[in-house]
Amino acid sequence: MITEKNKAALLLPILLLCAGCFAPKGRIFTKIREPLALPAERTGSPVATKKFSVSLTRLKEPITRINLSVMWSKNVVREEAEKAGVSEICYSDLETLSVFFDSYLRKRIIFYGN
Repeated sequence: MITEKNKAALLLPILLLCAGCFAPKGRIFTKIREPLALPAERTGSPVATKKFSVSLTRLKEPITRINLSVMWSKNVVREEAEKAGVSEICYSDLETLSVFFDSYLRKRIIFYGN
């Protein structure tokens, strides 16, 4: 006989896989931040004191397989760097947010510098 406790025990691994807890990328929701560019090893290199980001966003129709999507971006790197007062970029990270089989996908590059 399947009890409520057994149902929960069977459903939990499926939910964890969908959320990306055991898989590198979840199907329902994933938010990952990973190094995009590591700083060159220099002795006495300054720690980055400022940061700014540039985003690329995509909306995709998930039901049919016709690959209908819309993609847009906000601003360019140089413009955002000037707004943040960054003259030297030290390193950067790539943050990826994915919702429901990449129906909503946002990639954001976060720059750190001085």
